[in-house]
Amino acid sequence: MSKIIIIGAGIGGLATANLLAKAGYEVHIYEKEAGPGGRAGQFKKDGFTFDTGPSWYLMPDVFAHYFELLGTTVKKELDLVQLKPAYKVFFENNNDVTITGDLEKDAETFETIEAGAGESLKKYVEKSDETYQLSLKHFLYSNFTSTTDFLHPDITKRAGKMLALATTSIDSYVKRFVTNQQLKQILEYPMVFLGTSPFNAPALYSLMSALDFKEGVFYPKGTMYAIVEQLVKLGESFGVHYHYKKGVKRIVVSNGTASGIELESGPKIEADIIISNADLHFTETKLLNAENQTYPQKYWDKQEASPSALLLYLGIKGKVPEFEHHTLLFVEDWKANFDAIYKTKTTPEKASLYISKTSHTDASTAPKGHENIFVLVPLPAGITLTAKETKDLTAHYLNQIKVMTGVDLESRIVSKTSFGPDDFKTKYNSWQSSMLGPSHKLSQSAFFRTPNKSKKVTNLYYVGSGTVPGIGVPMCLISAELIYKRLAGIKRGGRVQSIEPIKDIF
Repeated sequence: MSKIIIIGAGIGGLATANLLAKAGYEVHIYEKEAGPGGRAGQFKKDGFTFDTGPSWYLMPDVFAHYFELLGTTVKKELDLVQLKPAYKVFFENNNDVTITGDLEKDAETFETIEAGAGESLKKYVEKSDETYQLSLKHFLYSNFTSTTDFLHPDITKRAGKMLALATTSIDSYVKRFVTNQQLKQILEYPMVFLGTSPFNAPALYSLMSALDFKEGVFYPKGTMYAIVEQLVKLGESFGVHYHYKKGVKRIVVSNGTASGIELESGPKIEADIIISNADLHFTETKLLNAENQTYPQKYWDKQEASPSALLLYLGIKGKVPEFEHHTLLFVEDWKANFDAIYKTKTTPEKASLYISKTSHTDASTAPKGHENIFVLVPLPAGITLTAKETKDLTAHYLNQIKVMTGVDLESRIVSKTSFGPDDFKTKYNSWQSSMLGPSHKLSQSAFFRTPNKSKKVTNLYYVGSGTVPGIGVPMCLISAELIYKRLAGIKRGGRVQSIEPIKDIF
């Protein structure tokens, strides 16, 4: 039996371990932190429970497919609750809007804001869903190692449309359907979850917009960390070995082949295959010697990072009925906000931001009579903040929330923890202190995204948000399947139907 070492117990690493253990490998995960999850971790303090990162359950069919590959179902593994409403949006100079997740009702809401926007929303969702289904079938589950994928009739007959979507920004595309600023922002906001700007992201990612309206928004009881817990539980059933508080110092390469790892504590561990779920920039520039780097620093100097962020974990006394489980705040000068983050690299004076309140749905995440409030403020990648700057920005954005929503969180805080750019760098070895990895602008998307296999070192692979297909928990589940396909020699695009034992190649 071949031995595989996975560096990092993030979603991608955990998901890959399960598939490969089921395929017959001996799998060991080495994680520098005390527990699993990586960016999708959990934070508890003063009786409050928070997701440390991902908090929006997207692309439910991807989860369903992944669990089915392991011989189980989402229903067995997760206690999903549909959020009703899906989310609420506050605007700087307009009335708030509530999105229900019911297309007919949401179309009526769009119509009250802009004449004709109701039918436009339906058309937008219909076209976005077509793109989504096509992407699932041919692009997201592809390592792009076979040209035949691009010659499939589904692709060739839509080549013109796909090219147009690839070369048009989301912002320009959305304008074809709605012109009202509020409605445009609602359709464009998912780009934040992909770590990019709607003014730079290709319209191909309109596929993200279809999900909330067509399928609704769900929440796994116990927070998103319940996904991590179930991945580990399944891994244990398949015999995966977990090694926590075991940071990796370097990947050992012998005669051009990955042969093991050296731990920060000194020992060297041998293996036949190494898969890194650590930050890809860190893996290439810190864990490998220069002669073994496929993607050295000069490669990264030409790449664009997703934003960094200021995260606030707030325990609030009393209830906050003004907020839903998911709440978004959009500023009036939408473009200036993104320009500050991506172009001028300045801290936004007014920021479009995201608030999660899981205690709205899950009482176990806050003490009785309290709410847990998670605030995410996107900031430019690469910045550093002093303790005073972090404190001042926290007060600044809490005041913005008060002005835009009428909710004074500051006066009701009983527990407060911040997590900023420097923390992303220290805790996750994050390139440019980004919260997500490389952004999803066109030149870093689909077949342009950094591949998941080293070109310099045999049997060295990469999994997670830095490689194909990209950012997000469901994308990391897909990236795990792409590693399985690499090792199994499956070159065709699309999902695999089952995990079969892989013939030992050693």
